[in-house]
Amino acid sequence: MQPAVLVVLLGGCLFVHGEEDTYTPDLLSMVTKLQTKVQTLQTKVQTLESSQTQQQNSPSVAFFATFPRNLQAGTISTEVASTISYTEVVTNVGNGYNAGVFTAPVRGLYVFHLTMFASLVSPPFNGPILKKNTEELVNPLVLHTAGNSDPATRIAVVTLEVGDRVFVEIPAKTHFFDAIGEKLNSFSGFLISPM
Repeated sequence: MQPAVLVVLLGGCLFVHGEEDTYTPDLLSMVTKLQTKVQTLQTKVQTLESSQTQQQNSPSVAFFATFPRNLQAGTISTEVASTISYTEVVTNVGNGYNAGVFTAPVRGLYVFHLTMFASLVSPPFNGPILKKNTEELVNPLVLHTAGNSDPATRIAVVTLEVGDRVFVEIPAKTHFFDAIGEKLNSFSGFLISPM
């Protein structure tokens, strides 16, 4: 007759009873290692679920605006410094952009992109300034020969608090160029990551 072996798992403990108990330490060690691995995997699953929930709850924020298609071709200028209103809004996810000004709906890391086209009688061209509240972020400087028109583009990566404003300001006595339907000048931005 074969010796009887009784294996009982109670509360994570392994009990082996029989005539030969030589495997008890090895089995107990295996169960302990498996319990540790299960706990580690459960922690990882909880972390992934939490991360997925945060991503699903993260707001989407993005905008892209240009001058209207029916803008008269030629030079646009101003006698006093003013905010440029890019009135043709192509994209405005999260409704942060309004009348030339982006207002941050959430605290986070953002990217802003400014493209403009310079057309001046004499260089250098000190172009529109991308600003955060009163702080200058970037200023596209275009150097060109008289009579030519040159593009300039700038990107800024910046942390914004809720309510911070980002806009493009054209300095006094500054000129830039656009043409009907060309959309040579644009202003865009998007949220990389909420903080």
